[in-house]
Amino acid sequence: MKHLDFKDKFLRIDDKELEMEFSIKDARIIDNKAIVIFDFNDLVPKHRQFNNCRAFDNNGDLIWIAEHPTNTSADFYVEFMDSKSNKLWNFSCFICQLDYKTGRLIKSEFTK
Repeated sequence: MKHLDFKDKFLRIDDKELEMEFSIKDARIIDNKAIVIFDFNDLVPKHRQFNNCRAFDNNGDLIWIAEHPTNTSADFYVEFMDSKSNKLWNFSCFICQLDYKTGRLIKSEFTK
């Protein structure tokens, strides 16, 4: 995977364009995977957690869905913390570190 680009619901991985289920807020190439954070908007189900951080392979196939630090229904990922650490900011006020091979939560720090 060499190039990643996105606009609205469309994700481009190298020369392959895919239409996603939700609008994309941010995406990065990490460990040869497209790590995508979907935008929280009116189309998102409100009665359960929004599993909005997902990894895709070169073909656009889903590899994993990231774990959340809580089990509350209002939980979702907001954004990458910065361009270097690949930590994620969570709506429930957690700084989260994921295992980008599996999507499992390695560490979470409550900040509120």
